[in-house]
Amino acid sequence: MASGIDSFVDAVRNVFANSEDARAQARGIAGELKVLLARPDLMQEIAAKADGRTGRIDLHIDDEFGHPGPGFCLMTSISRPAGRTGGARAHDHGASYVVYGVHKGAIGQTKYTWAYEGDLTAPVLKPGDCFVQNAGEVAFFLPGEIHRTTALGEYAPVVLRLEGQLLDRVSRHTYDLENNDEARLYG
Repeated sequence: MASGIDSFVDAVRNVFANSEDARAQARGIAGELKVLLARPDLMQEIAAKADGRTGRIDLHIDDEFGHPGPGFCLMTSISRPAGRTGGARAHDHGASYVVYGVHKGAIGQTKYTWAYEGDLTAPVLKPGDCFVQNAGEVAFFLPGEIHRTTALGEYAPVVLRLEGQLLDRVSRHTYDLENNDEARLYG
């Protein structure tokens, strides 16, 4: 019998094989991730794949399928509890998209948009939609969307993330919100 993660990977490969549209892929993968998050044995699978390691755990790396080119990754990370220093910087995923699913706990997501204020030559980043992702909930961010993820609650959330393209192969940006500036290009 295939594991939940293996079944999920097979379903994701099928999504990639049947659509080249990023939005359709992200929606299809989001539906499959919801199924995976509901599995009662998911934490045991994650623990087995982690093999005692902490931090980012790559659950599956695939070099055959992906968007916009071959290569996708399913990974997990245990975020810091709220009240501690940190949280992700505002960032984009370049030409890729990412699907986030919360297995335990909750995260906050804030989307940002560019807007002009006064000086029409220099747009500023403004917070847009803000929402909470609780256990079992999935959200995706399409190519070029800027967002920031923060841990909520007393305990560290367990989040699974599917990168539609291996992000180390994609140019992407982080943003310094205090100075309204691109912090760095990486990828």
